[in-house]
Amino acid sequence: MSRYSHADAEAARRAIAGKLLGEELGTAAREVAVAILHARGRTDAETAAALRLSTYTAARIRARLHLRARRAS
Repeated sequence: MSRYSHADAEAARRAIAGKLLGEELGTAAREVAVAILHARGRTDAETAAALRLSTYTAARIRARLHLRARRAS
């Protein structure tokens, strides 16, 4: 069973679309959003900008999820 709910996924999608601020998301929804953006090839800085979080926060969440850092092209 997944630890993320449908509500977490929906909130993450809304944040990625710019309809919610990253700071309005719960921990699980932030993790989903960071994972989605990472899967799309975004760097920590790009993820932070999309979710309106600090780069530090985006990097910390990515590291907690055991995802490798991406370099800017």
